[in-house]
Amino acid sequence: MYIELEIDTGMKFLIWALCLLGWLSVGAQPLTPEKARADMKFLKRKLDRLYPGIGHYAPQANYERLYDSLVNQAAPPVSYHDFFQRQVVPLIASLKDGHLAVMHARDYIIRPYRYFPFEVRQVGSRYYISHNLSADTSLRRGTEILALNGEPFAAIHETLQRYHRGGNDGDLTAGARTRSLVYFPVYYLWWYGPQTYVTLTCRTPGDTTVRDATVSCLTSGQLHRYAVRRYRSEMKSTLPNLAVRKIDSLPGTAVLRIETFSNSSRDWFGLRYNRQLRKAFTEIKDQNVQNLVIDVRNNGGGTVLNAVRLLSYWMPQPFQLMEPGVIKRGGRSAYVKAWNPFTWMLFPVFYKKDPSGGFRERPAPPKRKPQQELAYRGNLYFLVNGASYSATTSVLAKTLDAGLGTFVGEPSGGAYWGDFAGQFQYVTLPNSGIRVRIPLKKLIHAVNPKNANGFTVEPDFTVDRTLDDILQGRDYLLHRTLELVKQGKLAEREAKRRQSLSTELSSSR
Repeated sequence: MYIELEIDTGMKFLIWALCLLGWLSVGAQPLTPEKARADMKFLKRKLDRLYPGIGHYAPQANYERLYDSLVNQAAPPVSYHDFFQRQVVPLIASLKDGHLAVMHARDYIIRPYRYFPFEVRQVGSRYYISHNLSADTSLRRGTEILALNGEPFAAIHETLQRYHRGGNDGDLTAGARTRSLVYFPVYYLWWYGPQTYVTLTCRTPGDTTVRDATVSCLTSGQLHRYAVRRYRSEMKSTLPNLAVRKIDSLPGTAVLRIETFSNSSRDWFGLRYNRQLRKAFTEIKDQNVQNLVIDVRNNGGGTVLNAVRLLSYWMPQPFQLMEPGVIKRGGRSAYVKAWNPFTWMLFPVFYKKDPSGGFRERPAPPKRKPQQELAYRGNLYFLVNGASYSATTSVLAKTLDAGLGTFVGEPSGGAYWGDFAGQFQYVTLPNSGIRVRIPLKKLIHAVNPKNANGFTVEPDFTVDRTLDDILQGRDYLLHRTLELVKQGKLAEREAKRRQSLSTELSSSR
């Protein structure tokens, strides 16, 4: 059985967090009003100069008014944490871009890192423990969490959705809702700071009694040991990236896991990724798979080239994934360095002036030719959730544009039109040390807007988790998708496309 388990053997989401975030030191010095204003002005100048998305998802006038209210407020010295929460994060969150990121200052890292020791999943308006990685064995799977440290859990979840915009563009809700639970231990520390203990107000399955339970926050190593001890069989059943598993109960059906589009270490050009992808589709062909379930849940993106490589296995005609990207005039500084004469010579080769006042990539490369020998022409089912983002949304949008695929689960976290990504610049605020990752490039999907089914890629079949799914440790989304396969159900556009192809084939005979 394939079990959904976002905590894998390497605790990858925690490793990602350590690379991305530093945690607030309790002994941080307050910022004077002058230093706080200087940091905000510095951030605004950088955003205005570099970021091409101002005004795209929310009116620029709103952004300007918010900035004025934040920078001009008369206040006594402010703590680092208050400055982070009440000024820097709200300004960035107001732009509604999932690629913009706010990171704590490097100087405030403390060790060891300790995390909230549970995986939590939502059913309706309620929250339940799906995996207990704490020492308290009484907090078993299906325990409902009502509050955390005295604050309603729903209110905490709402706060994290509002202010941590990672992997969620525009006014979407699925991306923020899903990611803030999948990565809850990381998001919670990001917003509330490090803690030694947490107190849960909860009730166990089948019991109406509400009780408090205080548990220790644990290191990644401790969490991993509990995961192995309690959920070893589930962890073993989790497919690694680019792995294929045949579904024995449904002949001609297989699952392909696409966990990331990023290259592994030392695979700078993605050659290993390309070989693994080819190996997967060779296996799919050899097994005569007619129903291919592609699992892109929690795939936050990666290298666009790898996304193009994947698409080439089912796109019927030569295709282009992206239109030429655009950067602001100030973004040129990220490519052209005064100390490197080669960058001065190469920049005009790849970019030309754009009517917007910035620069546009010179004509896109030739269209990608589809695979011939290993081309897949069977039914495609995509397992999607709100944490499917960036290059993953690009794959989904291009597939939808071609009239292919059946999407099952939740809306993707990204936009059908494209995103702001491709190249980034990290800036450090001079007084607080807070870091901000700023996307430099506007990337537009080479798709027809008329083929969209919403702002993002919406599911053809929406699937919601139930409490029984949690209690049984069931991969509810795959379970429901295999039922669709068994019933022969496809997206309406896919069914019409196949009927049209069948009619054309019959006529040609």
